[in-house]
Amino acid sequence: MTNPETTMPAPEFKDRKVGLIVFGILQIILGVICALLIPFMILGLIMSATINKNAGGAMPLGMAVASVLIYVFMAVWFIWLGIGSVKSRRWARALTLVSSWLWLISGVSGFIFMLALMPDMYGQMARDGKIPQAMTAIMTYIMLGFMSVIYIVIPGGLVLFYGRKDVRLTCERRDPQPRWTDKCPLPVLAISLIFAVWAVAILMTGFYGWVMPCFGYILSGIAGAGVSLATMAFLGYAAWGAYKLDIKAWWVGLLTVAVWTVSVAITFWRVDIMEFYAKMNLPSQSLELMKQYNIMKSPLMTVFFVFWVVAFLAYLIYVKRYFKGLAEPKLSVNAHHDPGK
Repeated sequence: MTNPETTMPAPEFKDRKVGLIVFGILQIILGVICALLIPFMILGLIMSATINKNAGGAMPLGMAVASVLIYVFMAVWFIWLGIGSVKSRRWARALTLVSSWLWLISGVSGFIFMLALMPDMYGQMARDGKIPQAMTAIMTYIMLGFMSVIYIVIPGGLVLFYGRKDVRLTCERRDPQPRWTDKCPLPVLAISLIFAVWAVAILMTGFYGWVMPCFGYILSGIAGAGVSLATMAFLGYAAWGAYKLDIKAWWVGLLTVAVWTVSVAITFWRVDIMEFYAKMNLPSQSLELMKQYNIMKSPLMTVFFVFWVVAFLAYLIYVKRYFKGLAEPKLSVNAHHDPGK
């Protein structure tokens, strides 16, 4: 006969299998849309290169390849997580929740930035005769509506659903085998993911000539490649070590962010940011538009840069509690498993 005092009943919760399928299909659709955009993007790049061959408006090959690779990554990411969600996989729920939070936070900040910048930008375009004056408000509302859906509504919906306790318990019940994402707390998994994406982003600068800001100078070529690859190595170590909860990786990540921040601040205090983009071999038409509408020199850029750095450093300090110190005392086997301890 079973002793009722020692029997632990299974937690009661509402099974969210249907929701996991619905939101999984949503992510698969997002991935398919990204995949379908790839051939259209390639066709557009070919047409742009043909039309603007002598007008300085054609996108360099390296930049075109980088743009296509971004959409390839997004397509694979969404489809992979969507399939995992349909199958109620624990790792799919964890990665979707973490990446959706990052998507939502960056989306909200980007939306606020564009909300402040767009009226002036469209107003200037109307004064230059590039768009009718009556169209400025309509274009602003359409663009903000589109951005609110892409940057806020979709990631917000994913966060609300995958962050529910019932969803977590459903995945744990239907996928009882511990997965690799279970070995790392979700707040630290977010840090690991950020460092990993940052490392890949730096690697992508190779398509732009390895252009890197470095303590007051704009490096490119071999020098830029050296600094870029070294930074990528530090970030890669921080990403992997963070997942392993290694305190050394936390310090490497913190110092890398701090050094990078100081380097960028000194560089763009001494050097015009348009020189940075010119060395990336952006199309001359794009550079002219950036100069004309003063997009990159807006004080808002400085405000958002400072905000993001401070917020990220604060978050790094917050998650430090999850990392294991080098001299952390080890519990004995008996003490570790003793429920009374």
